Amino acid sequence: MSAIWDEPIHLTTGYAAVSKGDHRFDPEHPPFARAWAALPLLFVPGLEVRTDGVDAIPPRPWAWDEQFSFAHRFLYVENDADRLLYAARAMILALGLLLAGLVFAWAYELAGLPAAVFALVGCLLEPNLMAHASLVTTDMALTCFYFGTIYFLLRTCRQRSAWNVAGLTLFFVLAMISKYSALLLIPVVAVLLAVSVFRLRTLRPGIACALLALLAATTWVGIWAASDFRYTPYDSQSRFFRFQYDPVVGERVPRLASTVSAVDDLRLLPNAYTQEFLLSQAKSMSRGAFLAGERSSTGWWHYFPVAFLVKTPVSLMLLAAGAFALVLRRWLRRGFGEELFGVVPVVFLFAAAMSTTLNIGHRHILPIYPFLVLGGALAAAKGIARQRIVGSAVAAALLAFWIYEFRTAQPHNLAFFNTLAGGPERGADWLVDSNLDWGQDLKGLARWLEEHDIQHVNLAYFGTADPRYYGIDATYLEGSELFLPTDAIERPKLPGYVAVSATLLAGVYRDPVEREIYRGLREQEPVAVIGHSINVYWVTRPW
Repeated sequence: MSAIWDEPIHLTTGYAAVSKGDHRFDPEHPPFARAWAALPLLFVPGLEVRTDGVDAIPPRPWAWDEQFSFAHRFLYVENDADRLLYAARAMILALGLLLAGLVFAWAYELAGLPAAVFALVGCLLEPNLMAHASLVTTDMALTCFYFGTIYFLLRTCRQRSAWNVAGLTLFFVLAMISKYSALLLIPVVAVLLAVSVFRLRTLRPGIACALLALLAATTWVGIWAASDFRYTPYDSQSRFFRFQYDPVVGERVPRLASTVSAVDDLRLLPNAYTQEFLLSQAKSMSRGAFLAGERSSTGWWHYFPVAFLVKTPVSLMLLAAGAFALVLRRWLRRGFGEELFGVVPVVFLFAAAMSTTLNIGHRHILPIYPFLVLGGALAAAKGIARQRIVGSAVAAALLAFWIYEFRTAQPHNLAFFNTLAGGPERGADWLVDSNLDWGQDLKGLARWLEEHDIQHVNLAYFGTADPRYYGIDATYLEGSELFLPTDAIERPKLPGYVAVSATLLAGVYRDPVEREIYRGLREQEPVAVIGHSINVYWVTRPW
């Protein structure tokens, strides 16, 4: 894949952090996951991120726009982008493998080797996990650390060994310094500790309070450590973020702006950490969204339920439903128990996602999937144990259909849609952006042009990769402005081929007038569809 939308800024930010201790670049996420991905870049000879001139740009235009141009220049102008991306993606893949190992271990402890093997295979067949395990973003890091926190929390509640407490602390802190949505772990852990104290009786109240205090203290230290134990984002004492004074931020999240201002005045946390959280919350209040032909700037409560229904393998949904039925049956007979450690994290995350106005990607509920895979494996093992022949046949059939659905999207896991939604070919009818079209198919477009001996294409590209890097000679159309000066946008050269990203065809991030630009193409049959995300048309005259 070519770089998806977020990878250049994540990788540039991570490399600036690990090589120079500079946390000014992308004030919207904590630093750890990006710094982890950028570690291999420290061993690339002669690689340097040039930070001169950053202070000359005021924080607001930098945070809202200029950072993307800087990241584009670092990857595609000054360096070999794919070489850097492949090394960084390997680090995220390592987190994906760690996650699969954790799922295997939890299933093994609960139901033995057959269930653990089934869970491991499930992880490797879950297209959403597979897609994000190969991308330099914060999503797989959060998914791994979120699951690891709950796994070691359960082990700690069973047996308070140094190993279990260390695992719980490590995964909890890493989650908190990787993505701000990890803050949801605070109520999740608190509820599960309360269950252990008052229902399971595996912890005394004092021990539970001590664990909460330990997590709070180590997280506070971890946040400072991730910022090099420095209040300012960089060595310069003159560069601070003060987004609470930004009129847009103040209008969207006034109470949070006041709270962050007070925390900043006391210097309780690094300036970058608090201000990044403030800016991310302000930006999330109003973002373009698309769902089944509808568009909105504030989203829908049912966005994530629909996304889950169309982006999840059918077999996994059936197995997860079976697991929930077993849990419900147990509750009706004996009341709830340890199974809450698999249920509460999913319910809290899904409820939080449904309450937000940020409806830009199914990936924001990615951390529920290892829990679903675990539950599905346990349900399959239970069914086989009760009815060996029938249970084995049903499990085999579900696994076979799971493999079939997985193959429908290969190797384009990011564009996976299940058979209920019509498969990847109908994905754009339901969702776009990171659910389908995240800028990943420029290399596929370059191969298609070469195979058909096409020398030029009119291109409307949704992404941050550079078509010129892949040898694409293009006339750039409306929607490609992100990495180009405004005067580089031209009228199409016709007759000729016109390639348009699915997100631009859907008109998600365009005003109503701009949305009409590609309406005429939406009514035509494309001559090719590249990776399910870029439609190519042969056009003889202006549409």
